[in-house]
Amino acid sequence: MDKEKQPRLPIEGAVVMGIESHPKKPHMYRVALKLNITPELEDEPGGKDEAQKDWNSEVDELIAGARGEGLEEGERDAGPKNWNSEVDELIAGAKTVKRSEETVLTVHEDTLVSWRLLSGRRLTAEEVETLRQDEQKEEAYRSALLMLERKPRTTAELSLALKRKGYGVDIVEACVERLRARKMLDDSAYAKRFTEQRAAGQRKGRMLIRQELLQRGVDRQDVERAIGELDSDVEQESALALARKRWPSTKGNDRERKMKLMGMLLRRGFPSGIARTAVQQAAAESAEPEWEEAEEEGFHEDYDMDN
Repeated sequence: MDKEKQPRLPIEGAVVMGIESHPKKPHMYRVALKLNITPELEDEPGGKDEAQKDWNSEVDELIAGARGEGLEEGERDAGPKNWNSEVDELIAGAKTVKRSEETVLTVHEDTLVSWRLLSGRRLTAEEVETLRQDEQKEEAYRSALLMLERKPRTTAELSLALKRKGYGVDIVEACVERLRARKMLDDSAYAKRFTEQRAAGQRKGRMLIRQELLQRGVDRQDVERAIGELDSDVEQESALALARKRWPSTKGNDRERKMKLMGMLLRRGFPSGIARTAVQQAAAESAEPEWEEAEEEGFHEDYDMDN
């Protein structure tokens, strides 16, 4: 269930009853609140106004009875006594008696300090709701920090993860803006680091890197900027390293082997020009030792013949 939409009893205010450190969560505190629950008649069909109207009509009838209106002479004498008892019963049964309920909020120490929560402090209904929202924002922010510590994420990835935890759209947006303001969430910087790491570390070409960034929700403008800053020499070296590694195990004649390697490099996102150059160089390097060995054997044969 959405953390913002959990059903709550309507309240008129609250009082802070006590504060203690959370036994299992560092920097967290448990705040005990005594809530003043709104009278139940306000939740009934017709609302408070209609209920109050019915109650008033009953009172009017009792007043009329106390005045002896519509009563015989003998009944008038008993009126005040009966009237008093009926009024007592009416007041006792009226649905305007307030009740209270206790609840415990778990808040971060930053929230505790900013709100100056102390035992005995009284909060209005609006303040209680704002306190809950502020703590949800703080909770979402702390959760986001833990996610970012585990691994870098894009704005889209982080937002989706928070929504899956049950945070509402407003809470998620507030969290994202807070992280951006503190330079902890930057899709442009993420795209640049991602591109460099994928090109050099995982030997992927720019076209595959572009596709992966877009799938992670990075804005196309940030993607193109990161791809444009990619060093072509790094990309060429990555393609050549792959071609050198795969050439010995690739089956077929030279032409077939080159075509297979070209297909592999293109699937990994390398531009055709870079892929072609890498394949040709890997093939040429593989042929050189054979040529040198043949020349050396010929040299020894010539030498033996001379002797």
